Amino acid sequence: KQTNANEQPILAPMQGVKIAPAQEGPINASHNNEPATTPAQNLTNMQGVKLAPVQEGPVNASQQAAAPPPPPVVSIAPVQAPPQPQPVATQPVQIPDPPKQKGINLTPLLVIVILGLIFYIVYSAKTNATMIQNLSYNCTPITASKAEKKLDVNSTLVKELYKKVQTSIREDYAEPEFNNSMKLYLAYRQILETEKYDSNCNLFSQTSMEPYTCEVSTLFVPKAFKEETLTQAIKELYGENVTIPFANIRLGTTCIGGYQYIPARGEFVEGYCNQNNAIPFKVTKTLKEASSTRNTIILKEEVKYHENEKLALPDYLKSGNYYYTFRLDMNYNYVLVNKTYESKY
Repeated sequence: KQTNANEQPILAPMQGVKIAPAQEGPINASHNNEPATTPAQNLTNMQGVKLAPVQEGPVNASQQAAAPPPPPVVSIAPVQAPPQPQPVATQPVQIPDPPKQKGINLTPLLVIVILGLIFYIVYSAKTNATMIQNLSYNCTPITASKAEKKLDVNSTLVKELYKKVQTSIREDYAEPEFNNSMKLYLAYRQILETEKYDSNCNLFSQTSMEPYTCEVSTLFVPKAFKEETLTQAIKELYGENVTIPFANIRLGTTCIGGYQYIPARGEFVEGYCNQNNAIPFKVTKTLKEASSTRNTIILKEEVKYHENEKLALPDYLKSGNYYYTFRLDMNYNYVLVNKTYESKY
């Protein structure tokens, strides 16, 4: 509580409260219609500060002294909202459409593939057939030069080959041709005696091989051999792929050979012949030369038939040169390919 010079009490100034100055002079009646203002209404409204109501009437000094000091005025800055992000003008992103797959027509492609496979199969089959045909004679262990080479006629190989095909005057006179009958007979000659065995005359036909007969006695016991034995002999002499029909082994109507083929027994059975087999002619045979060309060996045989003083030489007995061609097969056997004749006289 303060006093002025006239001992008039005055209100102590309140911290932070501004009091409007008293208006001097007469009140303008033109303002009577306006509502009167109080000092409290003239105070500046401060955010966050509560103003105590103005107490009317005299102020009690004791109450004024006991009143607590007003709270300090805190100036609180207004809360500013965070700045809003400004939209950034962007151009729209264009996503390209996935590439469209073009439809593929598989029908022509499949036709081409199938035709190609058919062509390949046909071509392979023909090629393999030709190759197998060439291998039958050409693909052998010998791959030497194509030039002809002379062989020693006294060598074991040449002698062995010539022994397989050399025939006597009796055999030439009975069958001069190189036919199936002679081929079967030459294969029979390759069978060893140890491959033959004692047998009997069961199912032997007495009329199909006259003058051969078959009767077991103390003087005659027929020999026999299996079909498989002759088959093996044919393969060794003529090659794996050569087949000769089975028949009676006999040259002409003479008593040369003399084995009857009995299919029911699967055997060749020997017959007995007591005719005279004397031949009134003679022959001279000489192995003149042997030559080799890669896998082929050719034997050259010089033949001279001699007539009898009383009998003329048959026309089918031809003197001259005979050639026997052998070729090495895949089993390393020299097999007989053919026999050819060349006139000399």
